[in-house]
Amino acid sequence: MGKQCLKIAAVYFALGALLSAIIGVSGDYSLSPIQSHIHLLGWTTLGIIGLTYVAFPAVSVTILARIHFWIHNISLPMLILAIIGKNYAIVEAGVWIVIGWVLLAAGIMLFMVNMWDRLR
Repeated sequence: MGKQCLKIAAVYFALGALLSAIIGVSGDYSLSPIQSHIHLLGWTTLGIIGLTYVAFPAVSVTILARIHFWIHNISLPMLILAIIGKNYAIVEAGVWIVIGWVLLAAGIMLFMVNMWDRLR
């Protein structure tokens, strides 16, 4: 599970860097919150989680780790797309932002429970 998190974190890092370049070249800083979410919740968070799973393999083989992995990697793209939609005044985007945040928070809570349960 650790290697998968690290690979996906690298994808988010590349996407965030690409978006940073687009923002810098275009001068349209309205996409900055999206870039920040990609870097913080994709690159940084998944990278640290991946390193944690590599350092503590017993944490990475649980059902909670797998559920967290999938919830995080479904809800984060959903959240990013919803924030983009809100940026372009798509009315329904607000609902998807709430759903994305709730799912992402639920996944992170599962990660926390898994850590507390396995690292005794």
